[in-house]
Amino acid sequence: MLHAYDASIGALFFWAFALIAVLCSTGLLLARHPLNGAINLIGVMLSLSGIYALLNSPFLAVLQVLVYAGAIMMLVVFVIMVLNQAKDHVVPQFDWFSLAALPLPVAVGAALIAVLAATPNAVIPGGEPGRILMPTANAHALEVAFSAADLGANASYSWTFSDRARASGQTVTHRFAKPGTYSASLSAAVGSGAPHLSEVTLQVGEPVRGTVHVLAAAMFDTRSGGPGYYLLFEAIGVLLLAAVVGAVVLAKRSLDSPSPPPETEKGHH
Repeated sequence: MLHAYDASIGALFFWAFALIAVLCSTGLLLARHPLNGAINLIGVMLSLSGIYALLNSPFLAVLQVLVYAGAIMMLVVFVIMVLNQAKDHVVPQFDWFSLAALPLPVAVGAALIAVLAATPNAVIPGGEPGRILMPTANAHALEVAFSAADLGANASYSWTFSDRARASGQTVTHRFAKPGTYSASLSAAVGSGAPHLSEVTLQVGEPVRGTVHVLAAAMFDTRSGGPGYYLLFEAIGVLLLAAVVGAVVLAKRSLDSPSPPPETEKGHH
């Protein structure tokens, strides 16, 4: 995606999408009219789609637009237009409950930033000679490829893993027995010189099982002896359709009902 061509342009687009998402979410919280809130929500969904595209996830980006910003938001806007709701002057923008709950998302965001800042990682991004480069994990197995920055000719590389395995070479591939948190240590030296020591801690997750074709065959197996997962999609679709139709019918009954007669002013004639 964009950051693959130019890192500066990718960062610029990321902060632009992030700013749009924050502004639209703030507008959604402060909107008094439901239609304005729906438009702000669409802006949030579109900005999230752009961030997914920057993260090399075009499938999620397209789904974000089609499912959320497209289908669901259009249904929301359609129902709002049918209901023809005016600006709400009864429900306050802020009450005691919202003010009391405001510190919760702030605390969660601060905790997330603190965890990300304190993540142990001794990897040298710049590729200092004799140091560990960024490990590469295989999503379909428990294998991780480790490599060290080139230390030059006559260099020796000795790897030690937290599962008591050892290896040698500038580039090694190690297979872990099960998912978990592991560490890898590297001792690189040239001849009899002082070794360069570095260590990295990484999280090895559960390997991805199967491919898209295998998952699709299991999810949409229409045979009589199949698991019937596709029926869940059908049931959810029917429920959503019934909800939309019910909302439109209730709105139509409300619009067709005769308006109450105006109250006569009380006073002296």
